[in-house]
Amino acid sequence: MAHLHDILAISQEITRRGCTILNLADGKVSWSAQQHRNLGLKYGSVEPSIAALIERILPDERHLLLEAFEHCVLSGTCFVLELRAQWQDGGDHVLRVCGHRVAGDSYERTWFACATVDITDQRRLHDQLLPACCDLEHAQEIAHLGTWTADARTGIVETSSPEAYRIFSMHQDSLPIRLEDLNRRIDPGDLERVVAARERAFTVPGERYNCQYRAVHAHDDVRHVHSLADVTTDAAGSPLRMVGVIQDITEIRHAQQEIQRLAFFDDTTVLPNRVAMRQRLEALLGAPGPAMPVALLIVELPSFREINLTLGHVNADTLLGDVARRVAGMLDADMHLSRTGNAQFTVIVQGSQTQDAARIANAIATAFETTFAIAGVHYDIGAYVGTAVAPLHAREATELLRKADVAVHQARKNGRSCMVYSADDDPYDPARLALLGQFRSAISDGQIELYCQPKVSMATGAVLGVEALVRWRHPERGMVPPAEFVPLIESSELIHALTRHMLQESVRQSLAWRQEGLSLPIAVNLSTRNLNGGNLASDLQALLADCGGTPDWIGLEITESSLIVNPGASIAELNTLSRLGFQLYIDDFGTGYSSLSYLSTLPVDVIKIDHGFTSNMLSDKRAASIVKATIGLAHELGMAVVAEGTASREIRDALLAYGCDEAQGYYVAPPLPACEFAQWVRTREMHH
Repeated sequence: MAHLHDILAISQEITRRGCTILNLADGKVSWSAQQHRNLGLKYGSVEPSIAALIERILPDERHLLLEAFEHCVLSGTCFVLELRAQWQDGGDHVLRVCGHRVAGDSYERTWFACATVDITDQRRLHDQLLPACCDLEHAQEIAHLGTWTADARTGIVETSSPEAYRIFSMHQDSLPIRLEDLNRRIDPGDLERVVAARERAFTVPGERYNCQYRAVHAHDDVRHVHSLADVTTDAAGSPLRMVGVIQDITEIRHAQQEIQRLAFFDDTTVLPNRVAMRQRLEALLGAPGPAMPVALLIVELPSFREINLTLGHVNADTLLGDVARRVAGMLDADMHLSRTGNAQFTVIVQGSQTQDAARIANAIATAFETTFAIAGVHYDIGAYVGTAVAPLHAREATELLRKADVAVHQARKNGRSCMVYSADDDPYDPARLALLGQFRSAISDGQIELYCQPKVSMATGAVLGVEALVRWRHPERGMVPPAEFVPLIESSELIHALTRHMLQESVRQSLAWRQEGLSLPIAVNLSTRNLNGGNLASDLQALLADCGGTPDWIGLEITESSLIVNPGASIAELNTLSRLGFQLYIDDFGTGYSSLSYLSTLPVDVIKIDHGFTSNMLSDKRAASIVKATIGLAHELGMAVVAEGTASREIRDALLAYGCDEAQGYYVAPPLPACEFAQWVRTREMHH
């Protein structure tokens, strides 16, 4: 027995478990040596008793132990308490106290056993870790992230993460959760994929379980979750546990869907936007295999801006929604309708239906013949539809879009509701646009040359002056036709640099001729932008002053069309130039859109009849009548007349008979390099 007593004492010392035994029959109490140590007492220093045990507990918790003792002795109910105790040296400790009533061998004598464990270090560690655990739980709650483990053999899932329970839609007091239980929470549409991914992780070494799926909670609440886990193995490589995290990504998924919607859909009409249309078009055109025909229809609403400005954005947005619904109702399910601009919709038609693209375009245009009700009032909106077809017109999305844009532009320009792309109607060549970029350096590199076309007297044949013409000698392409670059330059701010260069060259050339005894004015063409720039008159004066020139050296040619953009500013600038002494010409007369009333207010000296009339006057009586009437009108207003396009002696003779003053055209001479003009004049004078 002594030997067993020693073994028990050593065991208690190792496990730090002390023991109190109360004989309920005679009231005797005994403490083990470890019990003394747990109470901070030297062995034998205190007579063991229940009272002495209770005295070690802090006063405000003693009643808990006393009540537990009494209840256990009377009813036999076991108890476990964690109580604060104070040793004689003043140190604070925490004891775990367990009580149990034990029946004796004869069932007459009963014992009460009470064990204590000093858990001060564990409690201190717990208190230190508690804030970190709380922070971790809080962080997991914020991130909707939980941790879990699953036993590879039993499939039992364990977790101490409240967030994991919430994501699993399980209560923390649930019976042991197994992977099969979680499977019942997975959306049936995702279950097979999830189980397969889990099995691969268990069976394929190094395979990580990585799966996103939908979890169905109570009341059919669907949550999107993302689960990641690794499998731990034993020394033999057999799987032991799956350790992982699970995150509720529902809000992330909704945010992604919203970003997707904002990126690829139009808020007003809920139709795909230009980005989505472009992606679909590129996918269709880039699909492997034989090229599948694709038709692209662009629908433009010409009066939408007026509706927007007149009725406001709210009513305009309502109109766009009505337009979208009307057009969508006419299309088959596999046709793609999108809103690709403020007042623009696009339809993609693919496959065999491409043959019906023209019919579909006409049907869409016809649908706009029915008015739209906006704020209780019916409005006639109208639409233009342009169509381009791949691979007939283009093989790439960018080019197909461009050509559909050209088609709708031509429809609008020609007043036709529908047009299919035609290369003959396409004045927009990307290569020409590239020239615009090259032109910036062409002036400084000396590629721009001055050519001159002479004007002669109808009556005497004497040379009276020249028109300055621009020519571009491109280092790679050679001489670039003016029609390919002049319209582009006129539509950009580069026109100011070009006009300045032409004026500089004309003044320089005029000075050179005068030094040779040739005093002829050079007429330079001006654009709308030049007239509205504000510095033309002062720039001209400065150029002439630098070389001692006078305004009679330079004439200025304008077109009727250049006056209609800002007629007030243009006429004011022309009046300034006229007062300074510059001779003013109206070029291409009869082709513009100005009123004849402008002729009574413009300070114009010369009218130049457009070659379109002069070249046809011998075969077209109406053209001849217009030429004759123009000459008479100009003379009545005190203006001289130059006939452009004088291409033959017969035309020259007819013009002379009508009283025309000057001739310009290939019958007189083609455009000549400025450096060759003086010699041409001398040669002409020798033969006249």
